[in-house]
Amino acid sequence: MGEIEEPRRRLEALEAQVSQVVAEPTTRNLAVGSDSDVAALHVQRRADMQVIRALRDTQLEHGKTLKEHSELLAALVTGQVEQGKALADHSEMLRTLAAGQAAILDHLGITPPEPPQD
Repeated sequence: MGEIEEPRRRLEALEAQVSQVVAEPTTRNLAVGSDSDVAALHVQRRADMQVIRALRDTQLEHGKTLKEHSELLAALVTGQVEQGKALADHSEMLRTLAAGQAAILDHLGITPPEPPQD
C-alpha cells in the first residue's frame, strides 16, 4: 500500500498547488489577458484578410484596365502605321506629279515662278 500512497500524496500536493496558482489574481489576469489578446488577433486577422481581398479585387480591375489600354494602344499603333504608309504613297504621287508638271512646263517653254522666300 505504500506504493499507492506516495503517488496519491504527490497528486494531492500538486492539485493543491494548481488550485493555489489558479486562485492567484496574477494567473487570472494572465488568462484573461491572453484571451483578449487572442480575440484581438482574430479581429486583426479578419481585417487583414479583408484588405488582402480588396487588394486582389483592385489588382484584377487594374489588370482588366491595362488589357483594354493595351488593345487600344495596339489599334492606335496599327492606325499610325497605315497612315504612315498612305502618307508615303501620297508623297510618291506628289513627286511624280511635280516631275510631270515640270516636264510639261519645260515642254511648253514656261519657266516656273520662284517659290516665295520667307
